[in-house]
Amino acid sequence: MCTTGVLRFSDGSHALIKNKDFGRSHLDDQIVLDETVFGVRGMTTWAGTDPALDQFSGFSIGANRYGVLCCDSNVATLDGLENYDVMTEVALRKGRNVPSAIEAVVDACAKQETSWGNLVLIDAASAVSLEIRGKHVHVVELSEPTARTNHHVVLGFDALQEDQVTSERRLDSAQRRLASASSLADIFALQKSHDHGDTGVCNHALHTTVYAYVITCRDNEIVLHVKQGQPCQVDEYHPISVPVGHRFSESAVRQFLDKYPSANKMNYACALESKSVGTTLELQGR
Repeated sequence: MCTTGVLRFSDGSHALIKNKDFGRSHLDDQIVLDETVFGVRGMTTWAGTDPALDQFSGFSIGANRYGVLCCDSNVATLDGLENYDVMTEVALRKGRNVPSAIEAVVDACAKQETSWGNLVLIDAASAVSLEIRGKHVHVVELSEPTARTNHHVVLGFDALQEDQVTSERRLDSAQRRLASASSLADIFALQKSHDHGDTGVCNHALHTTVYAYVITCRDNEIVLHVKQGQPCQVDEYHPISVPVGHRFSESAVRQFLDKYPSANKMNYACALESKSVGTTLELQGR
């Protein structure tokens, strides 16, 4: 379960937010970082309690060299279908802007039926929410600050959605706070909020918030603000410049990983170069 959102600040920057909710109280992120893209690896086993059974694929959140920002949230994880996290990676690997990212995701889902999820994407010019159900992708154009949680807002309720307890309450709280947010401080307050008690944006019910992320982009300079652990209990965000595009170098990658709050300091871009990751690599033509 996750809470996500997009907005624009008065300085011209665009921003993406995500609270990652998980099946256990601790997670160490795995990072993919190359010249073209940054991504936090997604998981099909996000509700699992045994780390030994973790299965990673796609991106949970990320950004690319063109200033496209994208993340996702679960609606229903269905056996035998592609992981919606793969579609976040497709958007960031293929998208030079939001329209081309949409085209790539729609094409990928048409080829490979996908578990249900919500993607939010933003660049310097536009923003959208994508509601994925199998091979269908419903595109929702966004003109205002917008939050998403773990149900389909436009496609509507379905008995298959996995969070029928906290999702609507978290959306109500996140949307209200996001609509009046004008600074990073406002976003940080949103991420640690408990407007509905344990079912607040900082989630302590059913699942636990294990990471809070804010990605900002201005003139293609991308900065990640990330906090590991419960946002309401951990004070420090780590602001880290994301070295994609002309900022990329091996030393910059090492500095990024050193600063990232995770015990795992491996760059999984290297590991993924040598093997297929399903739809993503197929669409890249590798």
